Amino acid sequence: MRPIMVDTTPPNTMGSPEAEPQRAPQVCSHCKSIKKGCDKKLPSCSQCIKRRAVCRYREPSEPRRYGDELVNAVPTMDTSNAASTWTSIPKSVLGRLNPSMRVSILLMNSMSDIIQSSVGQPSTSQSTSTDDIFHSQVFHIIRADGHYVEDVVTRYFNGVHLWAPIISKKRFYDRYRFPQSAPTADLSVLILVMRLITQFPSPDKEVDQDREILYLATKTLFTQVQTFIPASLPLVQASILLSRYEQAHGMIDAAYITCGTSARMAYALDIQDAQYSAEPPGSDNWFDEEEQLATWWGLVICDISIACDNRMVERPFAIRRIRQNDYLPLESDQLAGEAPSLDARHRYFVSATSLTNVGTFGRECQATFVHAKVRMAAQEDNFTHDKLTSLGRELQGLLSMVMQQTEGRWDHYAGAMKTLIVGMYTLHWAALKSEDIRSRSNATESIRVTLNTVTRMVIDIAYAFNAERSDGNSEVLAPTIGHIVRCTQQHISTCNDFGNEKWRRDFEELRTMLRFFARRWLLASRELHELNKTAEAAAVGARQN
Repeated sequence: MRPIMVDTTPPNTMGSPEAEPQRAPQVCSHCKSIKKGCDKKLPSCSQCIKRRAVCRYREPSEPRRYGDELVNAVPTMDTSNAASTWTSIPKSVLGRLNPSMRVSILLMNSMSDIIQSSVGQPSTSQSTSTDDIFHSQVFHIIRADGHYVEDVVTRYFNGVHLWAPIISKKRFYDRYRFPQSAPTADLSVLILVMRLITQFPSPDKEVDQDREILYLATKTLFTQVQTFIPASLPLVQASILLSRYEQAHGMIDAAYITCGTSARMAYALDIQDAQYSAEPPGSDNWFDEEEQLATWWGLVICDISIACDNRMVERPFAIRRIRQNDYLPLESDQLAGEAPSLDARHRYFVSATSLTNVGTFGRECQATFVHAKVRMAAQEDNFTHDKLTSLGRELQGLLSMVMQQTEGRWDHYAGAMKTLIVGMYTLHWAALKSEDIRSRSNATESIRVTLNTVTRMVIDIAYAFNAERSDGNSEVLAPTIGHIVRCTQQHISTCNDFGNEKWRRDFEELRTMLRFFARRWLLASRELHELNKTAEAAAVGARQN
């Protein structure tokens, strides 16, 4: 963008009142960079004259969005018949089509109105922006299955947001409800991801095909938006949620790749070192900076959670190492402006695990911090007894504190509980492979006793969950149970008395819990399948003995 060329020749003011000084329409780039007040005087403002700086004004415009100049459609759309093309094709016919063809039909249908309106418009009509195009597509896709954007957003914040509070509810509604034009492309694709992650799987394969097509359409539009606009916080948030969706439905390799994409965008935005905000609490800048911190932690949790999968062994993390002096994020109600904000004196490091007043999001961050240390230690060649002892105490201490906070409702702290329990399994399994530890008397037996205790804890959680699940809300279920049950069933299968009646009752409780979670996340269905295979193998072994 070129500086504005200004005629600095003094005007002829003879015989007239003193002329008003010319002023630029916006602050100069120097004052903006040092955050000083700019009087916008031309040709140079007072601040730049005082500081002997080069004063440059730029033409007022919105930040450049790559590809805007390539789009030449008209924003006038008739949305009264949004889903007509898509819904006119019988389900039986759609079900026989290749998924890529179904996605193409859905995306073409979402563009049909805007294409038709552009044909009849004169060539001098104002071209449609990238934001208009993607907003139109997202609107049509959501309407194609009978939903409304407002309902999708409400459902998201009442469900998924409770276990993944990375978005400031206040700032989201500020951006969505009060735009000067259509919502930005990145915000539109974030809304589409919200629709996807709130979609339940269906036991009816024909019905569940719609969810799969929605996933493919979302991935397609997400990739397109990345191509047309620079990295942004909504895009990072969308990719985190998309990765969590993929992981929760058993697509671990896709989740790993999407999480890596999210990390690269986060680094491009320089939010990997996000701190708590020093801006006045409640201001827009304060919310924006706090949202960056929450989003970074959401990415960290996503990355570590994916690493818990057995298939991710020895694959590198997407994010940097968690530091002891990384600050904890705000809880969801504080980030939404619905609860009093914390001042700087009450902002704590993630390493402050002995605090008693940490909320659900903060606890999951702390659990992730400890779990990451466990994974790094488990991959070292010199895994020692001292390391086992110190990390074991840290895990047990935080786990005990979290269990006290749950007050009998483990789902309130499900993320932290899952991470710590899997950490306990990971730590002690690694210890069983260490020559230094195995050489110590009774060390192996002590480790097995600890693993039995953790396993019993998981089974007790299953009993308690099954007793209360009638009161549970499936919308708020976090996709955490799969990893826990996998670790549990792996340990149970190594027990000598695995085939007795008690284990069979315990397995049935685990099955019952997984069946309930399977209504929400397909990963639970896959773990249920593995659990059944383990139980069947045990039954065969018991009969042979």
